[in-house]
Amino acid sequence: MILQPQRRLQAVTIILMHSNLEQQITEERARIVVLDSSLDANKTPYLKGQLRFALHSLDDAGDGLVHAAKADSKWGATWLDFAATNIQIAVQLRQKVQAVVDKFGGPQQIKEVGG
Repeated sequence: MILQPQRRLQAVTIILMHSNLEQQITEERARIVVLDSSLDANKTPYLKGQLRFALHSLDDAGDGLVHAAKADSKWGATWLDFAATNIQIAVQLRQKVQAVVDKFGGPQQIKEVGG
């Protein structure tokens, strides 16, 4: 099957976006795992929970990429947008946790109170 030039461009764009999003998921997952491993589960259960939510968002983004690969170009773009949004959510959650850790002098200095 030969694609028309515009359809070919759309297909190439979707493939490139898919690859870029996969790379973002991999890199963000690594950042989250490093931050999570620096926190003590007994001292920072809430912060670790936030990072767990961030990892779930990355799982959702990965699922979106699977759906995008199976979908036609119209729905493929929608699934790619879904994946990008979930990556953005994960990044924001990690950055908020990192900001708290940095504000209080590092992971060894933090102990959550209350609950």
